[in-house]
Amino acid sequence: MAKKTQKKIMKKRRKDKARVKQQQKARVGTSPRTIIRKSRDYPFGDCWISPGWDGSGPGLVTVLVTRKQPNGLIAWASYLLDIFCLGLKSTIVNANFTMTDIRQDVLPQIFSTGSPEECPPELAHQIIYQSIDYAAQFDLEPLDKDFRLSQYVLAPRGTLEEPYHLTFGKDGKPFFISGPYDNVQAILAKLNRNPGPGNYEYMAMLGDPDFDMLYDDDYELLDDDIEDGDIEDDDIADDNSKDAGDQDNVEHDDA
Repeated sequence: MAKKTQKKIMKKRRKDKARVKQQQKARVGTSPRTIIRKSRDYPFGDCWISPGWDGSGPGLVTVLVTRKQPNGLIAWASYLLDIFCLGLKSTIVNANFTMTDIRQDVLPQIFSTGSPEECPPELAHQIIYQSIDYAAQFDLEPLDKDFRLSQYVLAPRGTLEEPYHLTFGKDGKPFFISGPYDNVQAILAKLNRNPGPGNYEYMAMLGDPDFDMLYDDDYELLDDDIEDGDIEDDDIADDNSKDAGDQDNVEHDDA
């Protein structure tokens, strides 16, 4: 009898162990990169946006979009936008997070300068895509090449309605406030071509090494990059996916 009981217990333990392994595989067996590239098939979760997105703030807007993975975890991406001039400046993307992770760890770090507002996916998408469109008028493309991966957390352009009246630029023209990682000379060269001198404003940050040699009439005084070109499923750098899998190290490049 004891032998039969022990055999029954061991059989149950083997089943339990197999079930645990299967659960672990479901949780982390698929790389974040693969999950992110499939995330358009997943429903939206919560979205957040920083105050001042209506143009009343300093021009920098952060948006965070989440997707609900089939295993109950969360894929997410954040987008730092310069709605006055440059469009998308920086983006972070990751997967296999719990909602507790998102609320307790990700949100406080991504929105470190203030409390975010929950927003509908339509607003999140519209401000991201239209800020990119605004910058594209001046031949300014997204500054962070990781957008080639984080774009998959977004619905394709035109999928969602764009019902909001959003304004870009400041006082009707681009206003370039240089950040510590901006290629000031290249950006000003593009702005001088379009919209042209006198049709934009520029302000250098204190400590900008280009401040002394670059100014306009009104103010006288991005992880390993992804290679340019189209990418295939396996073209994203492995280091990028390794970073994406580290839930304890959520970093946001300074803009």
